[in-house]
Amino acid sequence: MIRAFRLLSILLLFAVYDVHAQKSNTPLYSISGQVVNAETGEPVALASFVVNNTIGVVTDQKGAFKLNKLKGGPITYNVSFLGYSPVERKLVLSADIKDLRIALTPLSLGLEEVVVTAQPTGAGSTSKIGEEAIRHIQPMSIGDMFQLLPGNLSVNPNLNGVGQAAIREIGSNANNALGAAVIVDGAPLSNDGNLQALSPSLAGSASNQSQNGMSDQTTAGKGVDLRSVSPDNVESMEVIRGIPSVEYGNLTSGVVIVKTKTGSTPWEAKFKADPYSKMVYAGKGFTLKNGSAINAGIDWTQSFGDTRKRYLGYDRISATLGYSKSFDVAGRPMFLRLNGSFYSNVNNSKTDPQMQVTSSTFENKNIGARLNAEGSWKINGAALTALEYGFMVSQAYQSDRLHEYVASASGVISNTLKPGVYEGIFLPSSYYSDYEIEGKPLSVYLQVKANKIIQLGGGGGSFTNLRAGVDWRYDANYGGGLLYDINKPPQSISSQTLRPRSFRDIPALNNLAFFFEDRLNLKIGGTSLALQAGVRLTNMFLDPQAGQNDIFVAEPRVNLNYSLYEGPKAAVAVTGGWGLSYKMPTLLYLYPDNAYFDRVSLAKISNADPTSSLAVLTTDALTDLANPDLKPARSRKYEVGLSFRLGRVRGMVTYFREKHTDEFGFSTTPHYMHYETYDVPSEATDLRFSDGKVTYTDASGGTVEARTKKEDYIATYYRPTNKSHTEKQGIEYSFDLGSWRALCTSLIIDGAWFHIRRTDEQEYYSKISENYDYIRLMPAGSGTLQNRVNTNFRFITHIPQLKLVFSTTMQVVWYESQQNIWQDGSGNDRFSLSEDGKFMQVMPVGFYDKQGNYTPWQQGFGERPEYSQMVGRSLATAYDRETFRPWVMFNFRLTKEIGRVAELSFTANNFTRTSRWHYYDTRTGYKQIYPDMYFGAELKLRIGSR
Repeated sequence: MIRAFRLLSILLLFAVYDVHAQKSNTPLYSISGQVVNAETGEPVALASFVVNNTIGVVTDQKGAFKLNKLKGGPITYNVSFLGYSPVERKLVLSADIKDLRIALTPLSLGLEEVVVTAQPTGAGSTSKIGEEAIRHIQPMSIGDMFQLLPGNLSVNPNLNGVGQAAIREIGSNANNALGAAVIVDGAPLSNDGNLQALSPSLAGSASNQSQNGMSDQTTAGKGVDLRSVSPDNVESMEVIRGIPSVEYGNLTSGVVIVKTKTGSTPWEAKFKADPYSKMVYAGKGFTLKNGSAINAGIDWTQSFGDTRKRYLGYDRISATLGYSKSFDVAGRPMFLRLNGSFYSNVNNSKTDPQMQVTSSTFENKNIGARLNAEGSWKINGAALTALEYGFMVSQAYQSDRLHEYVASASGVISNTLKPGVYEGIFLPSSYYSDYEIEGKPLSVYLQVKANKIIQLGGGGGSFTNLRAGVDWRYDANYGGGLLYDINKPPQSISSQTLRPRSFRDIPALNNLAFFFEDRLNLKIGGTSLALQAGVRLTNMFLDPQAGQNDIFVAEPRVNLNYSLYEGPKAAVAVTGGWGLSYKMPTLLYLYPDNAYFDRVSLAKISNADPTSSLAVLTTDALTDLANPDLKPARSRKYEVGLSFRLGRVRGMVTYFREKHTDEFGFSTTPHYMHYETYDVPSEATDLRFSDGKVTYTDASGGTVEARTKKEDYIATYYRPTNKSHTEKQGIEYSFDLGSWRALCTSLIIDGAWFHIRRTDEQEYYSKISENYDYIRLMPAGSGTLQNRVNTNFRFITHIPQLKLVFSTTMQVVWYESQQNIWQDGSGNDRFSLSEDGKFMQVMPVGFYDKQGNYTPWQQGFGERPEYSQMVGRSLATAYDRETFRPWVMFNFRLTKEIGRVAELSFTANNFTRTSRWHYYDTRTGYKQIYPDMYFGAELKLRIGSR
């Protein structure tokens, strides 16, 4: 932390020096002008003016801008602002340019060009989803926007399950979502302080042990819940699937960059509905007299996963309030943006009146607020070009409550936190149990970046952009943790039992990172090279409770784009990249709870004579369960691609390969209990327990000490570990074939081939049954192979005269397969067919007995009756490849502007209502291939002007 502030002080000293530095021998020029509304001529305040995608300013209240100290030569400038069509133009700078007037046209379906798909942009396989595309697909959460990425499939909006990012993924995966950095207004959303788990040592990341859907609503050990960001207040979303800049850290899968609305906008109201949900939104952006702006929005959403079950519902309220202003500091322009947001996600499972009284109910709450501050100071001096800063503080309240009927309870409990033999407490035969997992995660983020742009050569447009920065992250949880009545505990399904635990006792996370990067742009004859290379150095400061020293990682990354030819009618470029990235362990994995095991040594109860009742428990308490060998998850990526333009046709193809190691999970660990039971006859009375001894009065009236019997038991618990390994490769492609003007229709073809191999890289322990004499150690290497080839044909019809755009998407899955595997490090199968040909068998590595003695597995053990149960058996077809037949689905979306005040949108997925189920050949069961037919509509009203 001290180092961060020292670096910040040095950067500020450079800035102060630069304000007064004035030496330069190279001719430099300036550009100044005004940005106005093309329809009204009014100035556009807070518009962005950027030269060569590198240096830029924000317009003041009069729409004016000025950039100084620019080298001469050909330049490209971009001008953009919320609600306007962006402008990109080129010119040759050979003298000062004054009074450059740039007119921005308000976005409208009446424009000649409307973009309603994701657009490739930047380095590192990046796609940007703009304002027009967002309103066309009518998302319910930002997770719905991922369907526009190459390789992703269309999804029906669904708010009744947690929203998780999926980048280059088939289906969903917790580590993939955890490794996706979600950046909102310059600051990452953090889930690292999420501890909403019943007991990591008992149930891993699950919030309960029942299959009632409660755990499906929590994101402990997963990624950020994307439902907490309302898409109606989003201006754009950018997804980096490849190698990101080193200014982004604590990630493995990719980066999701969300920019919310800012500046002046008209009053806007939205009403959205489909068979499962409804949403209302209102927002407005105001321009103040001093040139600053305030933008506010609020929305309410209600959703039901099944309209026949109205007792299963989800409610969301979100609100944002933003302030932005451009002003001068020491004669240099500074831009400041403040944004506050609130969200409330509540998922309810209320009692169904038609169900029996013993049904359980649960409620999940995730309520929070964020405050962001970001901005830049355009110094444009001799040592520094600009300083950028970002700050975020987030506080959430998370609550998972379960009301559950417990029948046939285990009978005896203990609340001791220390190992030993104690008198227990009898439970009633049945009761209602209520528990709550209360979390209050706090996240703080601070980043400061400085850059220096050096223009190279004799005005040929070559330059280098040197960047350096520091960021600090803090994550803690001040919640009450697991709360329940000790006399009415949650249902226990094993010898391991629960104890209350406060999250306030868990140390906070502190990550400090420094990064350095150069973005070089060179003009080489008729070609150009863009090279981005840098390194990120991160240190996680750990408390001694973590059982290990601090974690340090270095992350080098590089991207390049080499333009072989660029002319007015054609262009071709090759792209490539390589990089390392790491995801640091979260609180859930670094600081697991203690494990408690209670074995009944005596349980004698008499309803007639209380003195004839006594319960004695032997408790083992395992503390300090942190894994000293826990590592950060690691990702290594490389990719190579080709992009081109030929007339109106544009395209890109990228081959990628990724290797993700040390992914997080929980593994089973054995614990060997040795305890005594007490032998007490049924007619005994006046039972007493003291100093580890049980006495009773026998039939003759004498006091007798109970005899004991030694018992052994193999218990298990979960421990955090680096469990899995994922290898990916594939090809992503996107082709824009241009527009057929006679039909007012354009065709965009995108898709991907994904190959994903995911395996568990650690041997694991597995119990056969509670009373079995051994626990087996199974080999590593179990996992899955997934393949998919898909293409989306997007026919986009745009009729400017009618202010109408509609798109028809033909989604084709040419090939899809999945396969269970179990292989060693050399790729050899660990399974074999049984002699009778009915089963596939996997032999254990070895086994332990109840005394903890290990026996390596030997040939012939599988035929011995005492050991045969330990052989892993599955169907003979369990490791065959399951192949799904090709399938085609049609989706339709329409957006129509009605005058200047209204806009109507309609969407329909699988509008042909095609239905097909795939019955598995390799196992029992079936899978729904086509999603259900879905349709929804949205009405947007605009009131007044900006």
